[in-house]
Amino acid sequence: MSFQHEHVKAQSNSVQKTFTDSNYHYNLTYPLDWEIAPRNSTFPYYGETTALVLRPVMDEHVTPLNEIFFSISISNVKRSLEDSQLLPSGFLDKLVTDKISSFHDQSSIYGNLNVKLLGNNYTRLADQPAKELTFLARNIGTFEVDTYTIYNNQLYHFNFISPQSNVLEMYKQFQQ
Repeated sequence: MSFQHEHVKAQSNSVQKTFTDSNYHYNLTYPLDWEIAPRNSTFPYYGETTALVLRPVMDEHVTPLNEIFFSISISNVKRSLEDSQLLPSGFLDKLVTDKISSFHDQSSIYGNLNVKLLGNNYTRLADQPAKELTFLARNIGTFEVDTYTIYNNQLYHFNFISPQSNVLEMYKQFQQ
């Protein structure tokens, strides 16, 4: 990333931080009790396309199975869009359909997790059409929301993961 910074501001009677990434042209406001996860953390937060991972400020009892986090991954899909000859909305539909198919494929990472699909919806992110996939991975007790949108030939993948036990409280923060 070429430039990034954080600042703290008061908004709607609560103090929040804002992360700005000028390389991909986005701002993200998040709760004061969350932090940017370090790239060298022991939990594998950062993949090849991961731009940012946020998590609640850590305590000593956090493990990969009970951790809550929100990540943003960004990848250039110009070539994929051209090769598939799909419009961005069709590309997103195919992406989500493929992920849902992986829930029942024993060779995928989801194959043995007893995934229950909760939602497959159209939504909007910053005035861009988006797809939102919500599901439970029951064998490991996690709730997950994947939201995808395409802007300027970049695929933005927003991923929220929480233990099922914390869903109600944490998902409200994520939606904001």
